[in-house]
Amino acid sequence: MVLRRSSSYPPSPKMEGPAKKKQRIENEDDENGEVSEIEKLQTSLLAHCLCNVSESSLRKPFTSTGGLGNDREFRSTVLSEWESDKCLEFLSVLQLLFDVAIKQNTRGLMCGRIADVCKALARNEHHIVDQIIDLSCTNNKFISFAASRALASFFIIAKEGVESTWLERLTQSLVNTNSPTQMLFTLDVLKRIVEHRDSDIHPLEESESSNPPTGCNVITISDPESLDSTPVKAMCVKALESKWTVLVTKFDAILGSYTPQHESAVITFLNLWESIISVKANLSVIDTKLFYSQLDNLVMLLNANVPGIIWRHLIGLFNEVLCYGSTLSLQGILPEEPCLLAHVVVRAVKDWRLLDSLPYRHGSGRFGGGSGDGDLPLLQKVVLLVLKSVAVTMRETRSDSSSDSSLASDTEDLDADMVIIERSIRGVLRQLDQCVKQLMPFHPEMPLSQWVVRMFNDQDDFLIEGMVCCLDVANGLFYRGPPQNTDLANMLSPTLTFVQFIKAVSNHHEVLLDFLISNETCFLLYLLKFLKYIKRSWPEFVSCCGRDLNNTMAVLINLKQAIDRMVSKDLFPYNIIPVLRLLEKCESLYLGDIDN
Repeated sequence: MVLRRSSSYPPSPKMEGPAKKKQRIENEDDENGEVSEIEKLQTSLLAHCLCNVSESSLRKPFTSTGGLGNDREFRSTVLSEWESDKCLEFLSVLQLLFDVAIKQNTRGLMCGRIADVCKALARNEHHIVDQIIDLSCTNNKFISFAASRALASFFIIAKEGVESTWLERLTQSLVNTNSPTQMLFTLDVLKRIVEHRDSDIHPLEESESSNPPTGCNVITISDPESLDSTPVKAMCVKALESKWTVLVTKFDAILGSYTPQHESAVITFLNLWESIISVKANLSVIDTKLFYSQLDNLVMLLNANVPGIIWRHLIGLFNEVLCYGSTLSLQGILPEEPCLLAHVVVRAVKDWRLLDSLPYRHGSGRFGGGSGDGDLPLLQKVVLLVLKSVAVTMRETRSDSSSDSSLASDTEDLDADMVIIERSIRGVLRQLDQCVKQLMPFHPEMPLSQWVVRMFNDQDDFLIEGMVCCLDVANGLFYRGPPQNTDLANMLSPTLTFVQFIKAVSNHHEVLLDFLISNETCFLLYLLKFLKYIKRSWPEFVSCCGRDLNNTMAVLINLKQAIDRMVSKDLFPYNIIPVLRLLEKCESLYLGDIDN
């Protein structure tokens, strides 16, 4: 990759129009040699093999960044001085090289020459990595984007070969710079690394699509550690750790005086934060503990001046911290940080009227006003966040009170705590109910226990997690039996929720079976908890079902029979026997009532 030779030789002032045109064509011909090397490399990479590329041709694009050539021809010393088109072309080839290497490494068969090139770049022989990092300062958004993608892919394939100084440069620039473009560059690199999944092969992609072709000098990757990107993810998190408090303070200030030019940087920062604490990142709790702090301050930043897109990402971050269905609902003692966030959210809804600031619609009015259907995804995330916060608060109170009362052999403290928490939860859920009914076409008399199913009818994961939250809150509040307050009983009725859910799936037990087999929701946890509730509160369940009892039980009995058939053929992917036993118990209770 070189600059045009004309950049070293100023055009003659005597040259007229036709002569200038001829000179431009000659320059293009001179460049064809350089362009062909990149094109040859790109064509070979598309065939997933570099064995047919000569050593000199392979080195030429990378050594073009090194000062003077053998013929003393001027070459740009740094990528940042290259022409935009040639720089983008070079970065695109690097991106393709690393992506092919990552896919081949995942499948365990790798072109030997591709592996050698990646190792040479990891040794930074020509300082290309440093030059790509320098491109973070460019004002060209296309080059910045291409460079960040190439750098992230390089770090993923290099793994332990990543130098700590590179990550230090990136994270320090994030602290020092006020440029949104430069911040976005570093954040995008780190986010892509943390979000990378080692076995992320698209189901529509052919299994041999990235394999080296016949005749390639293939090396077999048998070391399991070569497939694990966790070390480089941990390095990125470690590099951020020492600067995290400063970075959060910096972005707090940016959000406090928000301007549209910072939108991409803020969104990417929030996405990075969410990815670090996500269970999908496969990072240890110890490595990520720091990233659960300072979240309560962000709740204060949610106001009418913050655009809806920032609201969505902030709420998404809070929902990831309060990962209830797969984490918090299974823990006996809850961590301090999620509990603190839940307390702040509950207080913000109850005392600070957080829901009044929700930018549901654009325009004037209390909730944004104007026409249109509104921002339903944002409303769904907010509803789920409130339900999670209430459920976490309930579980924490139950856990603390039970622990204290067991030591004192006295249940008075638990009862006193439940009275206080019930009053608080009732106030929060009442505000949530009012907010939703002002924004959605739900009947004024429809209780939360029913509209929660309709609210999430297009989001299976939200729906099941919301149902788990409502069920846990009901079990926590009504541990001594049905409540005296009928409004609260209807608002949190597990039976009304389940009956509405059965109607939403048109009484098809196959849908429930799909949920049980799939790992995309926490339906197994929900069904286990709900069947225990039915067993414990059968009369209340029957009374609440009313005319829907037969249809509801028919679905559960059909589900039991379907599970029975799969278990008999050893087709169920895990041990479903506990659920099967509970289904049998519920069926016996139902049949006993019919006999009586």
